Amino acid sequence: MLYNWKIALSNKHFQNRFLISVVVLIGILIGFASLLAYIETRQGHTFYDPILNFIKPRDVSDFIFFVTYSAALIGLIYAFLSPYKFLHLIQMYGALTLLRVVTLFFIPLEPPTAIIPLRDTILTHTFYAGNEHLKDLFFSGHAATLFLFYFFCVNKVLKYTFLAAAIAVSIGVMVQHVHYSYDVIAAPIFAYIAYRVITKFSKHYQNDAPVANS
Repeated sequence: MLYNWKIALSNKHFQNRFLISVVVLIGILIGFASLLAYIETRQGHTFYDPILNFIKPRDVSDFIFFVTYSAALIGLIYAFLSPYKFLHLIQMYGALTLLRVVTLFFIPLEPPTAIIPLRDTILTHTFYAGNEHLKDLFFSGHAATLFLFYFFCVNKVLKYTFLAAAIAVSIGVMVQHVHYSYDVIAAPIFAYIAYRVITKFSKHYQNDAPVANS
């Protein structure tokens, strides 16, 4: 693993792509955090959701937190074993977050009426800046991120582990009424778009062979 990183980092083209990807991702995340603060202050629309109407709200924050971040940690370790896979995961997550910026900005929503606020320590102390956010809705970031790992991963065991985690979290956020069912249904669609856009323009995605200095 370290040898692969040493070889990859010795390549000027990889260095440039990696640096640009990290800088762009940081910029997108900063913009995303600012957008979250803004959307909490604006008026949105409330959707009628027949699926949520059949689900009695329960607080399953601990379950959502555990499944989401356990799966994400496994996915990051899996990607880090390969420099090019890690690079493209960064790019995919950046694309996915950018899609969330666009949809959150153009689709103003009020939270479901029976929402139980999600207790997510990581989000609270990063993007939410210690404040309660209820309008981070369309589309579900928790579900979309796990679906992205599902599309990204080529190891069959891990791939279907991520799929199971994505489905479990999708159900969990609806049980807690943190998201409309529409937010959850859209999550894999946007995750696949982010995955396809990056893989289409990334010729090294399936090839982690050592590269020569350029």
